[in-house]
Formats: sequence, C-alpha cells, structure tokens
Amino acid sequence: MLNLDRRWIFLAIGVVSIIPFLVGIGMPISTTAEVESIFDYVNGLDKNDAIFISFDYAPGTQAENTPMGVAVMRHAFYNDVPVFITSYFPLGHGMAIEGLNYVTNPAVPGFYQRVSFEEWAVFREAGITDKDELVIAWENDGNVLPEGAMGWVFEGRDFAMLGYAPLFHLVILGMTASIEAQYPQDIYENQLYEMPMLREHKSLREISLALTTAGSSACRSWIVYGREKVGLPVAFGVTAVMATDYFPYIQSGQIIGQMGGLRGAAEYEVLLAENGITASTDKAFRGMDVQSAAHMLIILLIIMGNIAFFAGGFHKKTAMKGRG
Repeated sequence: MLNLDRRWIFLAIGVVSIIPFLVGIGMPISTTAEVESIFDYVNGLDKNDAIFISFDYAPGTQAENTPMGVAVMRHAFYNDVPVFITSYFPLGHGMAIEGLNYVTNPAVPGFYQRVSFEEWAVFREAGITDKDELVIAWENDGNVLPEGAMGWVFEGRDFAMLGYAPLFHLVILGMTASIEAQYPQDIYENQLYEMPMLREHKSLREISLALTTAGSSACRSWIVYGREKVGLPVAFGVTAVMATDYFPYIQSGQIIGQMGGLRGAAEYEVLLAENGITASTDKAFRGMDVQSAAHMLIILLIIMGNIAFFAGGFHKKTAMKGRG
C-alpha cells in the first residue's frame, strides 16, 4: 500500500469524478438556515419588488458562484420579480451574460423564453407594461410560449443587464441616489429611462434585495455602500473557503443569509425543486455528487494509508530513528 504508484490514485480520482456526471447519483442534501432565509425572503417578493444579482467574481470561481446567481434568477423570474444584473469585475461581466443566457436557453430544461426590448416596443408605446397584462397582450398577438418553457421574460420589464462599470464600489454608492445616473444604458445600448422596471425602481432605496455572488471581498462593498448607507437588504453567495469569514454578518443581522460554496447553491436548487419552482435540481446538485464521491475516496485512501503505516510498524522505526 505504501509503495502504491500515485498515478493509480490520480486515475481513481478521475473515475469517481466522471461517473457521477454520467449517471447522476443524487446524494441527499439537507438545507441550512442561512440558505433557507434567502429562499424565504425571495419567495415573499412579487412583481412590485425588484432585486439586484451581482456577478462579483472571475472565471476561477465560476463553478461555485454561477449556480447561485442562476438559482436566484430562476426564483425571481418565477415570481415575476424584476432583476437588475451587474458585475463588480470586468471578467464578471461575461459571467453575468452567461448566467442569463443559461436561464433563457431553450436547450436547458425549465428555461424562460426571452423577449428583447425591441420586440415588445409597440406594447410599451400602447402603455401595456404591467406583467400580467403584457403576457395576455403578447400571446393574443399570436406569440406562443415554446414547449418546456416556464414563462416569458421581457427585457426592461423582467430583467436589465447593466453589466460592469469601473470603480464599482462607487457605482453602488451612486446607485443609492440614482441607478440611471450610473447606467444610462444597458449593455445592449437600450436606454434605461425607457424601461418600466427602472421607472418603478429608480435607486437602491427602492430595491428589495441585492444578492452578491462573490469570489473575493467584493461582497463587503454591498454592505458598506448599500446596506449601511440606505438599509439595502443584502445576501451573500460566496466560495466555500470564504463562507466562515462572513458568518458574523449573519449573526449581526446585516445580511439576509448566505450560500456557501457549491453546497450552498445545491441547497437552493433543492428548495426550488421541493417547492415546485423548478422541475428538478441543476448543476450544483450534480456537482455535489462529484465532490462527495471524491471526498469519500480521499478519506478512504487516508484510512488505508494509516492502517498500512501502523500495521507495518513504520511508526516504531521512525521513532527509533528519531532517538538515534
């Protein structure tokens, strides 16, 4: 055992990492209070509210952070809650676009059918901006919801892709007075003043929640410049290694809750599925199968290595050498 070629260990790790992706083991995941609190809060919102989802990370933490933003975005769309999408870092801009594209991708089960800002311009000109009235008018105009879609999402009514702006901590501070002053246009050059969701929610003072999915200390800026400035409710989605650093914010009541690592995202997916908001869990839940299988193999190898070490008497030989 002690002379085992390490390449066999690498191969074993590779095998147990690939198999769960192919077969979907579906190991059970229990939910925690800090994730449930975010879910319950978002579940209590409706079309009269609005939230921010900020993709405050780079591709290095994409596997953990993206499922968090995607899960909450799905939840918001299900409840017809408008979503402003931003990013703290330039590379996070691409992560935000990828997250929205995933939720609105017809190839993904449970997608939302996206309608561009230009496509429903005639309805805005007619004064039809309420979501329920808009859906009725849109479908009466001959538009049919594709099979497998969970619903319609209208750009400017249900979401606005604001993207990245330099010195984002100052952007947060500026949005406490006016969102439009910081973002006159979205990334597709649509004017924000024409968007119904912006006219109804002009600043962070009128936003019901900001979720920051972060791979760095960027999430603190939402506390300093949003929560403490105007009382903006904030929730965190952070990587697993960061999670313990931010529990004091939960204990102090400064944040609604926190998703920690891939496990936190998987918990939110479980809550969505259990409440009928999605038909099934998604990437984070399956990723937990891979992570759990790899961890169990590593634990098994540690146990076997220790058994071999003590059974072979190597601990005694090492002690004797030390005395010599």
